[in-house]
Amino acid sequence: MWYGYFVFALLALPNLSLCAVAEHHDHGKDEHGHHKHDEHHHSNRELKLVHIIYRHGIRTPADTYPKDIYINNTWYPTGWGQITERGQVNLYKHGMYLRERYDHFLGDQYTPDLFYVQTTDADRTKVTAQCINAGLWPVAKTHGKVHLPIVPIPPHSEPLNTDSLLLVRRPCPQYHLEIDRLFNTSEIKQKLNDQKDLYQKLEEHTGKKIGNFEDVQDIFTTLMSEETVGVELPAWTKEFYPEKMYEPMVFSYVLNAYNDKLNRLKGGVLLKKMIDDWKNVAAGTISPKGRKAFLYIGHDSTIVNILSTVKVWEPQIPGFAINTFFELSYDKDQNKYGVEIFLRNSTDPDFKPHKLKIPNCDFFCPLDKLIELTKPVVPVNWDAECLTDDENYTVPPLKGP
Repeated sequence: MWYGYFVFALLALPNLSLCAVAEHHDHGKDEHGHHKHDEHHHSNRELKLVHIIYRHGIRTPADTYPKDIYINNTWYPTGWGQITERGQVNLYKHGMYLRERYDHFLGDQYTPDLFYVQTTDADRTKVTAQCINAGLWPVAKTHGKVHLPIVPIPPHSEPLNTDSLLLVRRPCPQYHLEIDRLFNTSEIKQKLNDQKDLYQKLEEHTGKKIGNFEDVQDIFTTLMSEETVGVELPAWTKEFYPEKMYEPMVFSYVLNAYNDKLNRLKGGVLLKKMIDDWKNVAAGTISPKGRKAFLYIGHDSTIVNILSTVKVWEPQIPGFAINTFFELSYDKDQNKYGVEIFLRNSTDPDFKPHKLKIPNCDFFCPLDKLIELTKPVVPVNWDAECLTDDENYTVPPLKGP
């Protein structure tokens, strides 16, 4: 459903994004002030902290291939790899959903101590954060007589090639060495061989060297983005996209989080950060003291890696705006803290999240048990663990996002 829009006549802000001008509708409460879709609510549990993790929204193609018929397209006025107007509005609605879900918990007033935003250092993740926040923090709820159309909220980020949380692209030789070793196993060699004919045909049609699952992912995501923005795909794609490319596409994500060693060096970094936050809440030492929520905006791998690390990822394509919530609550009956995980694997902002269950734990997983279960995938000293056990190993050049 498309909500109505109105345009702010603000000469001082001529380039205001669409996500900041969509009309806000308060669907979060009924006539009695009760939440209508509070599926995470439990009468004997008190929500204490939430980590909200998103893949960026719908974007134009970020990459191309030599025989791409749109290789010279500028995607004006949006540009390459940027959030589309449709994506901006969609993300705004996602923010409205978050306001509905966490309205009582977050309250009406944004403060930097209460709510922290971190993105990767990419335009599409920063714009995603802006649009979500425009829906999550409506001006009517936060600004009295201040006549700004948005609530300015700073997104924090690290340079892409030294990202240490959402992409984890800081140099880690041991991670890449483990990937190389994985490719040398009989299991993966067989999977590669099974797709050999597909690779050869894709190479002929695209003019790009196709030798592994990630190469297929590169082509798939370009076609998916072109399809999403509404251009007609070339005729050759009908034979391959999406069906024949689906399996290697999905496996490309699985491979990067294939075992505990890989998870420990990728998704384990973000999990460690969240565990430290949960411990601090339980101990009363969270800083700033009023912190209630983190909003993290990353990429497809961000979602796959964190959910794979806690063993709840079901192999699939992590679509645009896929998001997950890690909610720390205090259970009064059990007198203990616990974590619940939710996933919304749809761009539809009205899509209700479903709970994910960590193996060998309940949906409400007690914090102490979660910490014990995840010890194999949480790094103790990431820098030391990244040191390669092969002194002659050379780290391959980085790709993406």
